[in-house]
Amino acid sequence: MYSKESIESFLNDLASEKSIPGGGSAAALSGALNAAVVSFISNLTIGKEQYKDVEEEAKNILLESNQLKKEMLLMIDQDSQILSKILDSYKAGDQNKVKSVCSDAVEFSMDMTKKALRLMELTLAISKIGNRMLASDFEVAAYIGDAAVGSAIANIKINLKSLDDNKYKKNVEKEYKALKKKSSKLKEEIIKLAN
Repeated sequence: MYSKESIESFLNDLASEKSIPGGGSAAALSGALNAAVVSFISNLTIGKEQYKDVEEEAKNILLESNQLKKEMLLMIDQDSQILSKILDSYKAGDQNKVKSVCSDAVEFSMDMTKKALRLMELTLAISKIGNRMLASDFEVAAYIGDAAVGSAIANIKINLKSLDDNKYKKNVEKEYKALKKKSSKLKEEIIKLAN
């Protein structure tokens, strides 16, 4: 499990000629990084005299960002498992299996996108109340978080291409476009707060 390995080990595998891990695992790592920066800002806000009025809110943000960090770390490995199934189904030439696995991959990446968007909401929340000494970190979290959203969506788009249900595809496309729009808006709000 990559969540138990070194960052270097994961990056070396990602950079290698192996097919797994892939971009979806990188997207999950981006989400985990965003969660960690949100937790970092929260931790350096909690316990500070000048931020005592917002301490309870910062603690709640910390609790949720820590949980999402764990979930995103698990998604690094889960994405590798899904990618392995996709590659196996293509090798087998079983089109029904390809469609089934790609459908699962779409749902998985949509879940990742929603988690990444929630982290963008938490980034905005902590940026509004957090330690102003960390304003540049608000911005770092915004850029990483928006990248996680966009990267997860890239995996939705590629797997949708293997599906036939046009109504489903249009609904998913409408949903991910709305999520990306919201993420971009949140990013701009956070950057404005940081500066």
